[in-house]
This record gives sequence, C-alpha cells and structure tokens, in this order.
Amino acid sequence: MSKLTRSVWAEVNLQDIAFNTQQIRRLIGDSQLMAVVKANAYGHGALEVAHTVLANGASWLAVAIPEEGVRLRRAGIAAPILVLGAVGPEEVEVCVAKDLAVTLYEPQIARILANTARKLQKAAKVHIKVDTGMSRLGIPDGAAVEFIRSVARLPGIEVQGVFTHFADAENPNQEYLHWQWQRFERVIATLKRDGVHIPCCHAANTAATLFFPESHLDMVRVGLGLYGMYPNGRSSIPLKPALSLKTRIAALKRVPAGTPVSYGCTYVTWKDTTLAVLPIGYADGLSRKLSNIGHVLIAGQPCPIVGKVTMDHTIVDVDHLPVSVGDEVVLIGSSGQTKITADDWARWMDTINYEVTCLISSRVERVYT
Repeated sequence: MSKLTRSVWAEVNLQDIAFNTQQIRRLIGDSQLMAVVKANAYGHGALEVAHTVLANGASWLAVAIPEEGVRLRRAGIAAPILVLGAVGPEEVEVCVAKDLAVTLYEPQIARILANTARKLQKAAKVHIKVDTGMSRLGIPDGAAVEFIRSVARLPGIEVQGVFTHFADAENPNQEYLHWQWQRFERVIATLKRDGVHIPCCHAANTAATLFFPESHLDMVRVGLGLYGMYPNGRSSIPLKPALSLKTRIAALKRVPAGTPVSYGCTYVTWKDTTLAVLPIGYADGLSRKLSNIGHVLIAGQPCPIVGKVTMDHTIVDVDHLPVSVGDEVVLIGSSGQTKITADDWARWMDTINYEVTCLISSRVERVYT
C-alpha cells in the first residue's frame, strides 16, 4: 500500500477486476466485450480499470461523456471508446479529433458530424442507438431503419454499430426484456434484408449478459459485473467485489446516558457509552441515509452508526469493544470473518449497488492492489 495522505481510502483489487473480466470473457464466447468505465469506473478508477480490462479480454471501452474519453486518450489509451451519453454540438469536434465513437440518434448531430469529419479530414465514428422501450436516448425503433440508412449515406461518417439498451434486464420476469429484444431484432433483420451492413450490433448490459445469452450478438456492454457486483443480487457466474472502503478512528469519547449525538439530536445514548468519531462523511460518499441505520466493522465486529452522518465525520457506538484511536474501520469490505458489501449499503439506503460505489468521491484516495 502506498503512503496515504489521508486516513480515508478505498482499496481496489485489480486482480479481482482481472478475474471478473476473464469470467465474463469466457461466458460470452465469440462476442466482443465492451467494458463500461464511465463515472470513474463506477468509483473504482477509470484509467487503472481500463488498463486491467483491456489486458484481460475487453476490446472496447465505454464512457458517459466525451470528457471521460478524452482523459483516457490523454493517458495513452488507444482502444476503441464509445461515448454512451448525449453529445452536444459543441462536443462533436473533440470526439472526432480524439477518435471517440459517438452515440447517434439526432439528424442535427449527424449533419454536424459529417461537416466536422470533412473539416478534420477524419472519419466520424458512430453507433446509432435505437430506443426499444427505455424511453431515454435513441431513435424510436419504428423510425430507426430509415434513419440508419440516411446516416450511412452521409460522407465522412463511419457507422460502426447499432445498439439498444434494456430497461428491465435485472428482473427475473423477462417479459419486458423479451418485448424490447423482439423490437430490436426486427430492426436488425430489416437492415440485413435491405443490404445495410452494420459491423457491430449490441444490446446486452451486465444483467442480459448473465441471464439472456440470446442478446450477446456481436458485443456485450458490461459495467457492474466487472467490479464484482451483481444486478439485483442475481448471480450466474462467480465474481469478486473489487472495492473496499476504509478509515481509522479519529477520536474516542465517553459520554453519559442521555447524551444527544450529532446534528438534529436524532440519537440519544440510553446508557454510558463510548463513541468513536470517524473522519468520513457524506462528502466522501457515506450517505446521510445511513444515519442511525448502517454499521461499520472494527476488529470484525459490527458497530452501529449513531446520529446523523455529517459532511466530514460519522459517529459509531463502540461501547462493546476495546478500541484505540487509529484502529482500522471497514465500511465496505471484510474484517475478520465478517463483511459489509455495496449491496448492504444499497439495502440500507433503499437504492442500488451501482449508486453506492459511484458516490465515493474524488477526495477518497484509491489504493490499488
């Protein structure tokens, strides 16, 4: 472990990410693997993760915004990169210049891409997104074929792929998934019938990759699974959670029964109690929703969070343990035979595991093992 500049850190095990990538690579057979590294690789560190997944079977990377792709290019990443999110007119030129593939669904952006390609004398690479039922980005499936034909005719544009995104692939009831899949299949079939060649068709996210192999097509887009987390707690292959979040006890205080704790006095001690102050709060990604609900691990023992989580500090009850200032505290990860997972946080926060790791802020140092 490198020397820390602050006593709050996230340990990211790149060997676990390599293992997860290899597991998914074996599952998908001849399909390509697009590794989704948006949002700083779901909080794990985009550059470090990108190097790891590319060395272990991924052939594409996906980001959400052009800036994320530019950072990877500046760091020397040469692999194909798709910008999954909306690209505005002012962002087109940097995408073409940095060889970032654009998610395309708007005629206006298509024209700007063609003009920019001519200006820069470079191909503008695009993946056309078809909305089959997510109701977010994408050309409606009923208008998709004509739009794809028109884009393919534009000079300077290279249509690398056509894709869709499933809205409910995590659901064990796959009725909506199948409905979306059939709509996308019709688009692909029509393109083939009309002789429109699309090099890469893709649809599967992590959940569909794990549970709906028919959707693997030419490529799958996997984010969550790379980091060792499962969609909706459902698993089909073994994966290893790659991130642990840790801190150290900053202060200890003995307080009498009836002592209010933290902002709003939402917790009052019911007996003489020893409290530990931790130097981590919601500015680091420890959500206020964990106030009076979650717990941490010290020496393998659960210690409940008491009172409101604050911006920079959190208080836990350690009255049942012999502890000292500087003792390690595990917020996500294992301590002894006990562990806390991102799924535990998600349950306490009434959210999803994706959000938990994405919330871990940039002021939390990442340590790679």
